[in-house]
Amino acid sequence: MSETKNLNPPSLSTMEPTDKQLEVFGMLYPLFKDEVFRRREQMMRLTAFASTILVLILITLLPLSSWATPTSPMRWFSISGVALFSGLFAFLILQHADRHRMAKQQVIELENALGLYQEEWKLSGEALFPKNWQTDWNTDRSVALYLTILAALTTLAISGMFILG
Repeated sequence: MSETKNLNPPSLSTMEPTDKQLEVFGMLYPLFKDEVFRRREQMMRLTAFASTILVLILITLLPLSSWATPTSPMRWFSISGVALFSGLFAFLILQHADRHRMAKQQVIELENALGLYQEEWKLSGEALFPKNWQTDWNTDRSVALYLTILAALTTLAISGMFILG
């Protein structure tokens, strides 16, 4: 007869963790928690840097409004450069967002393994962490905001190159 395996291992709160498990948890949890915040900060910095460069491009277009004729190859090189620059930064932001999401999932799994979302943590019978913390990260709209800002400034810079040229 085949034995059925338990697909859901017991959480650390329902079994007595070993010293080795606690040591591993004590090392992993701060690393993943720090990774979550570091990736978020990096996405903000990338957005701020790219936005600053694109705004500087817009500002420098005004004094150079007669810098090229409509068919000038220089204009097309500039437009291509702005598009490549913005595409690169969008890729970097998305890359950090993916790593942020993976680290956030791991933090939640570690918190879940400790039983921090179970209701027996407080005397009042409530969980230490609210249940919605396990799923709220799925509706995080910050990456969409970063990419929207980048796209809007890119559109303005490219439009400026067409209009002011």
